[in-house]
Amino acid sequence: MNHQGLLSLAELILPSEILSNFEVVRVEQETSLIRIYLDESVKMEYKETPNIESKGFCDAVTIRDFPIRDKGVDLIVRRRRWYDKQACRYFSETYNLKAEGTRYSKEFAAFLKGVYGNDSYDLPFA
Repeated sequence: MNHQGLLSLAELILPSEILSNFEVVRVEQETSLIRIYLDESVKMEYKETPNIESKGFCDAVTIRDFPIRDKGVDLIVRRRRWYDKQACRYFSETYNLKAEGTRYSKEFAAFLKGVYGNDSYDLPFA
């Protein structure tokens, strides 16, 4: 599948919460893993505010999501780092994308908990 096809497919399967705040910038496919790279979008309110400017990205965070066709799926998420010139401070938006205390997406963690309970043993695609 070509690069544009993979991007389109990723946009179809990702939760709306992610798609409303992040852009799919790249998709990599390996034998047993699909990596979807996401960068935080620039919000309209920040585009219209000259005192706030993007200063690159914070370190990427990897979130494990639902597998697709027996392949693990990792979401590689980068949040923007913003600078407010008026307040002379840096800040980043906070998103609730993963289950607390895990590296799983909220939806995938809830599914695994429902199937396996609270047992801490090797889970598939973990």
